[in-house]
Amino acid sequence: MSQQMTDSPPRTRSWRPVHRLVITLLAAATALFGATAPAISAPVAPQQEQQVLTWTSGNSVSEYTSAPATAEAGPATIIFDNSVAAGNTSGMPHTLTFDTSTPGYNHDVDLNITANPYDANEGYYEDEITLTEGTYRYFCAIPGHGQMWGELVVTGDGGGDPDPGEDTTAPEVAAQVAGEQDEDGAYVGSAEVTITATDDDSGVESVEYSLDGGEYVA
Repeated sequence: MSQQMTDSPPRTRSWRPVHRLVITLLAAATALFGATAPAISAPVAPQQEQQVLTWTSGNSVSEYTSAPATAEAGPATIIFDNSVAAGNTSGMPHTLTFDTSTPGYNHDVDLNITANPYDANEGYYEDEITLTEGTYRYFCAIPGHGQMWGELVVTGDGGGDPDPGEDTTAPEVAAQVAGEQDEDGAYVGSAEVTITATDDDSGVESVEYSLDGGEYVA
């Protein structure tokens, strides 16, 4: 059994509300008899999806067909697509190169991808990089393609610092199990689980729980 809590909108005064949820688990003879009480744990927050930045090029020697203008600081997947499907029907090679020498730009990403629609990857490449806040300059390093360049502006991770009035601290949760136990410590017949949640800042809006990986209910 696990539980998840959500914070209610912040309030200006300090208080310590307590929400208590009592759950009685009736043990079926074939399921819970002689079993220990189920473990209670907070749900795991889903990981944030990594950003994907895509550049495409085609028959032009003066510009990329498409390119991102902004990104967020942190890990990123870079896609450079110079394939026939992306519009390169002439077999022209291009590069996606990050500038590491021109003053005024970030120089901490060493990326230089050469792609041709008829190479082993058919002009499609991916790479992993880590961006920092600031501006990057990228360009095509093929001779005669000097007009193919642009800037990528990277902002702070998540768009900046959180609002000072926002409650970013999770509520404190405690669980207590009561019931008849045998000599091995296993609960017999039924067990009563009391879940208590407190939050000194914005309070606790609700307490939810799930049994055996099922849906969360209040």
